[in-house]
Amino acid sequence: MEAFKRSSLEGMLNYYKANYPREPYKLPEDEPPKVKCPVLMIHGLKDRALLPGALNDTWRWLEKDLTLVTLPGADHFVQQDAAETVTRTVRDWLRTQLLK
Repeated sequence: MEAFKRSSLEGMLNYYKANYPREPYKLPEDEPPKVKCPVLMIHGLKDRALLPGALNDTWRWLEKDLTLVTLPGADHFVQQDAAETVTRTVRDWLRTQLLK
C-alpha cells in the first residue's frame, strides 16, 4: 500500500507509453534469446490489462519447462487477489525445482 501511495496513475501510464510497442507491430529482426531456466507463470483470468490471449505461444520463448497457473477469480494484481494461492504455488513450485 505504501508503494501505491507514493506512485501515481500518470507515472504508471507513462511507463507503459514508453515501453509498449507501437505500430507497425512486428518482431525484431534478431530473435531475442530464449529464457534458459524453468518458468512459473501465474495469470489472473479476470485481468483486463493482460488478456488470456496474451498467453498464447509464451512457451516459444523458453528453453525449459513452463508451468502455467491460471486463477479464474484473480485480476491484474494476482498476488493480492489470491495471496495465499500464489504464495503456496510459488513455494511448492520452487520446492519441486530444487528436487530436480
